[in-house]
Amino acid sequence: MKKMIMKSIELLIVEDCENELAACRDSIERYQNQRQLLIELTPCQSVEDAFSSLNNSFDAAIIDLKLGEDGNEGFRITRKIEEQNLRIPIAILTGTPDLVDTDNAYIGIYKKGESNAAYEKLFDMFFEIYDTGLTRIMGNRGKIEEHLTKVFEKNLLPQLKTWKKYGKDNSPKTEKALLRYTLNHMLRLLDEDTDEFFPEEVYLFPPLISRIHTGSIVEDKNLKEALSFYMVMNPACDLIVRCNGEPKADRILLVKIEQEQGIVDQAVSEIKNTGKKRSRLKQVFGNNFTDYYHWLPRTDFFPGGFVNFRHICTFSKEKFDQQFKEPTIQISPSYVKDIVARFSGFYARQGQPDIKSDASVEKYNTID
Repeated sequence: MKKMIMKSIELLIVEDCENELAACRDSIERYQNQRQLLIELTPCQSVEDAFSSLNNSFDAAIIDLKLGEDGNEGFRITRKIEEQNLRIPIAILTGTPDLVDTDNAYIGIYKKGESNAAYEKLFDMFFEIYDTGLTRIMGNRGKIEEHLTKVFEKNLLPQLKTWKKYGKDNSPKTEKALLRYTLNHMLRLLDEDTDEFFPEEVYLFPPLISRIHTGSIVEDKNLKEALSFYMVMNPACDLIVRCNGEPKADRILLVKIEQEQGIVDQAVSEIKNTGKKRSRLKQVFGNNFTDYYHWLPRTDFFPGGFVNFRHICTFSKEKFDQQFKEPTIQISPSYVKDIVARFSGFYARQGQPDIKSDASVEKYNTID
């Protein structure tokens, strides 16, 4: 019989109270027995202990903010984690949860003394995060590090002669070029074993650069009753910001994103057979229904819809800024290229006049 391998996470807890540590250990023992899941605990009772234990091997951390007289010693540890780019999901224990800055990347803030009841929920959350692969990807034992090593050894080192020459001429530009070059290799490695993408991969949310780009999704702020989204379609070169802080383009080109339900209703309105309806819906959501609709999937942060290439409008930069909110969603580069290609193809199509073909039809429309 094949031996079952238990899932295991590495958990750091920083807590100076022996009773609290004992409660955590007891909760772990019960949890492991009930769930057949393994939690490897690393306990630290001071800031110094935590500093010496910190590394990228942890899947999660529980940090008590009060580890001494000042009451906020735990923040020294969270700052250290951030400074070292360790990317560990953190849950905070504190006697004053209302005073903790919720803008920080904590996965939970729990009141001290009530943590016994919270441990099981925390462990569930940690394993749910583990199942996404997040800590394995972002940690130094994950896929990103594995692929970076491969690119470094197989692509960058053999070409150092060329890159050194570029670096001598312009070091800052060469560093950016190396980053792009590395990311291109990384994307190729990651795309090799992917056969289906999740809806969230279509978007960058929230975008880390606030200015508009090709594929930025913007919302009309003047419509109060219904959501109204548009996609920016200017060529990328026209949106580059010049020295005066304005883009090269004097007009912002937008295409309307129609609500999903209306397009679906239109596509299947006259179909009664469920098999034919399913077939039509596959066409609709596979972008094979028309040349002028392109489906954008729904996510928790975006209602989705269909880009309508026939519904276009332009605004001066001043009018655009007045009418639309700052973009909070950006379509990711590979999907932008596909949408731009379909948009260009839709408006580049020419067709030809009908040629009289009766004679040719009759010539071949014979019975052998």
